[in-house]
Amino acid sequence: MSKQSGITMLSLIIYVLAMTVVVSTVATITSFFYSNVNDLQEGSSNISELAKFNMYFLNDINRKNNQVSYINENNTSITFLTGNTYTFNSGAIYYNNICICENVKDMQITVDEKEEKKLINVDITLGDKVNFQKKITYVM
Repeated sequence: MSKQSGITMLSLIIYVLAMTVVVSTVATITSFFYSNVNDLQEGSSNISELAKFNMYFLNDINRKNNQVSYINENNTSITFLTGNTYTFNSGAIYYNNICICENVKDMQITVDEKEEKKLINVDITLGDKVNFQKKITYVM
C-alpha cells in the first residue's frame, strides 16, 4: 500500500485564512503609518509657512523707530510707519500685496501697550486637515 502525503483541503483553507489575517494586519499598520506620515508632512509645511511670516514680521518689528500705524477693525491687518502692511485675506497672509504665507485659516493681531513697550500679539491658525495654531508675542 502506498502512502499518500500532501496538502488536504482543510489545511489549505487554514493556510489561506492565516495568510489573509497576516496580510490584513500588515495593511492596517501600513495605512496608519502612511496617514501619520502625510499628517507630519502637512505639519512641517505649516511650520515653514509660519517661519516665512515670522521672518518678514520680525524684520519690521526690529527696524529702528518703527511703530504700528494702523490695525483694521477686524484685527486682520496691520500697517507700520514704514508703510509695510500685513493682511490676512482669502486663506493667505500678504506683505504689501505679496503672498508670503498660504494655507492660513485665521489670523488675529492685537496690540497691548505696557509701560514703555508695545506687545504685538499674533494668533495664527494654519492647515487643512491638521490645524496648527500658534500665538506669538512680539516686543516692539
